[in-house]
Amino acid sequence: MADRTLRSAAVMAAGTVLSRLLGFVRIALLAAAIGTALRGDIFTAANTIPNSLYILLAGGIFNTVLVPQLVRAIKNHDDGGQDFTNRLLTFGFLVLAVVTVACVVLAPQISELYLPKELHDPSRLAEKNSMIMFARLCLPQIFFYGAFVLVGQVLNARRRFGPMMWAPIANNVVACASIVIFLLVYRAGDNPPTFSHGEELLLGLGHTLGIAVQLLVLLPYLKASGHTYVPKFGLRGTGLGQTAKLGTWTVLFVAVNQVTLVVVTKLAIAGSASTDPGAKAGLFAYSTAMLIILVPHGIVTVSLATAALPQMSALAAAGDVTEVAQLSARSIRQTLAIVVPAAAAMIAFAYPIVTVIAGYGSGKNNLQLMAYTLMTLALGIVPFTVQYFQLRTFYAFEDTRTPFFMQCAIAATNIAAALIGVRVLLDEEHLRFSGVVLGAAYALAYLVAVLMSRRVLRRRVPRVAGSGIGLPLLAMVIAAVAGAGIGRGVLTVFDSAVDWTGPLAAVVQLAVGGIVMLPVYVGVARVLRIHEVTDVVAAVTSKLPGRSGRA
Repeated sequence: MADRTLRSAAVMAAGTVLSRLLGFVRIALLAAAIGTALRGDIFTAANTIPNSLYILLAGGIFNTVLVPQLVRAIKNHDDGGQDFTNRLLTFGFLVLAVVTVACVVLAPQISELYLPKELHDPSRLAEKNSMIMFARLCLPQIFFYGAFVLVGQVLNARRRFGPMMWAPIANNVVACASIVIFLLVYRAGDNPPTFSHGEELLLGLGHTLGIAVQLLVLLPYLKASGHTYVPKFGLRGTGLGQTAKLGTWTVLFVAVNQVTLVVVTKLAIAGSASTDPGAKAGLFAYSTAMLIILVPHGIVTVSLATAALPQMSALAAAGDVTEVAQLSARSIRQTLAIVVPAAAAMIAFAYPIVTVIAGYGSGKNNLQLMAYTLMTLALGIVPFTVQYFQLRTFYAFEDTRTPFFMQCAIAATNIAAALIGVRVLLDEEHLRFSGVVLGAAYALAYLVAVLMSRRVLRRRVPRVAGSGIGLPLLAMVIAAVAGAGIGRGVLTVFDSAVDWTGPLAAVVQLAVGGIVMLPVYVGVARVLRIHEVTDVVAAVTSKLPGRSGRA
């Protein structure tokens, strides 16, 4: 069972790696086209609204509630869950359509929620209007994101994990193409404070078209999985009442996250909208750093959690609490074996990382503050990863009420720390550090969440042999700090001897840092007997030429 989970995760991870790489190409093109200051923040904010709803829904009602329901329907219904799935998809599509139309109509009001007080000045009316226009063009993405998640979860329930992870590649290709056309049509070096109508249409519609293509890619795989979609209306007698009951708490969970997102977005934009003429870390810096820290999350965490959730749901339904605890802990340890050194590397090599991604054109002016933002956000990767799996353990038992209250605590901590950090500790002159402060608030919130949720989870899943993560995590941190510290030391020596700057030099720096760090991490892990690390190394080396045939 564990081997099957790892194989499924590997297929998903391969697609996610390529998608993430193209995503960073898109960010680099966007930085070159519109910059990383307020102009970049305006588009990023508008495009983040539907994107954030997708992320929330993917971790919310569609992802966490429907998978267990679909697994049970496919297993227990005489028709293999065909009728249940069709009614579920039809209901979901209708709800998404209504919500999307309502959001497009209310685009000005929605945009107002995300605008800080700095942009409500009459002199900033042009920037405000650009934000509203971009919102109108991007909000239709909500339907395509939601439909993508619905169809993808049907495929996941049928154990077809790959397509959902590979489809975003098409989205990134279309988005990159629209930005390239933008660069060819409009001169990137001008960067006026506002956008023309043509610029708004090209960027907004180009990114929305990318999400639509992402959905269309999945449809042939739905048919190939053995499910034929036929619109079916009516929920009575399908058991969807239980799904709706479970989903109530998840909807509230999503709402709490949305409040946090609004507050963080406003505070981040405030940094780039401040009157300080110097370098700034606003929403573009925060969002880019968030994308960077989510690379190991998307490649490893989501892949393993998505593959493990149907198994945990089946074990929970059978009442095998011991195996649920062991599977959850094993998945966490396997993930942390990669996430922990990734976090250490992001802290040690933050500046060359952001230089590779955004060290072009006007983006070069914000690199130092972007690096600081990445460092503070990287501190939160490990607690975020642990919390992500712990929530899925609750969902396996169809408990969505407890995660809601957990998320309330996370949101309250994040919002309080963000507001105090930006509006109390930073004055107008230092608002340019808003992204850095917001990263620290994020890390603190998830640290509090892990400490609290582990205590609550013990009431449902008791401590059993093989379900510990504390000592392995400590050993991984020791190994990762040792590797990253030595790697950073080597780069410091090189920096003092060689004058190298720019994206190409940053690639060389990252290569040198990785070559030094990885062997140290693996070596210390062997000494400390961290089996998950040695298993990962064995899995990778077994695929190398000349090794695949060995036992």
